[in-house]
Amino acid sequence: MKTFYITETQLEFLKQHLLSEQSVIGAPNYGMVNQPPTKQKTIKGFDCVPLLFRPAVSELKSKNYNPLFLKTALGVIGRESNFGSSDRYSYLNPLKSLWGYVGGQTSIGYGQIKPETAKEFGLDVTDLNTAVGALKGVYSILVKNYNLARSIGYNAEPTSNFKEGTGNAALDMAIAAFNAGTQKIVKYCQTNDPNVKRDCKYAGQLVEQGFGGTINIVEEIPYNTPTPQPNKKYTVTDKLVQNYLPNFKTKRWDGVNISTHGYIKEVANNIKKFSCF
Repeated sequence: MKTFYITETQLEFLKQHLLSEQSVIGAPNYGMVNQPPTKQKTIKGFDCVPLLFRPAVSELKSKNYNPLFLKTALGVIGRESNFGSSDRYSYLNPLKSLWGYVGGQTSIGYGQIKPETAKEFGLDVTDLNTAVGALKGVYSILVKNYNLARSIGYNAEPTSNFKEGTGNAALDMAIAAFNAGTQKIVKYCQTNDPNVKRDCKYAGQLVEQGFGGTINIVEEIPYNTPTPQPNKKYTVTDKLVQNYLPNFKTKRWDGVNISTHGYIKEVANNIKKFSCF
């Protein structure tokens, strides 16, 4: 078991940032009970948005943030933390935030973003635990992923092998990469198995089934087909499958498992709720 030490300076930092954030609009409650709710400013015109996020959406929309990506970011936040209302989030996020504040690597806040990723967009752990900071972070990641997907040939037409997403293949891939990582944004080619596709960079090569690319993503599973046999090998061709969306099964330490397609479906269903802006 690894021993972790916190210095007095770090403790003071936690005191000033974690505990003081309990009264900030958009910050989660870190265990205080019988505390009167913070009065929030009424935001008109955003009735479809969860109350906690209305000021954030109003602010970012006034700064010309793209409405489609704002809705998608909200959809992701709904999937990741149920806008801060899930029991799992309420229990785990304070602990993960403590770890993140002192340099630990974990996903934090309403959007479950890693601190090192947040830094890329000028955000820190404190920002991720606010509604506007989390929304900015998820939005920025989605836009980056979307542009990468477009740059390699994904377009705004429907995904070729999955009909329960957003109807926009590049956006579906951006959402998938938020959960599975940007290394999944590649061109996919046919193999000798009609149910399995692989990165086109392996064209002409023999590849094994267990090709996740990250530790927790263990295998690709064709949508609505039997799971491929472990350790089976496939020959990759040079035939591109346009707008293909891989489906990875994720095994998590906490037992909350999901597939890529299932994740996108949940986000897409959330997006439909935000019709008021």
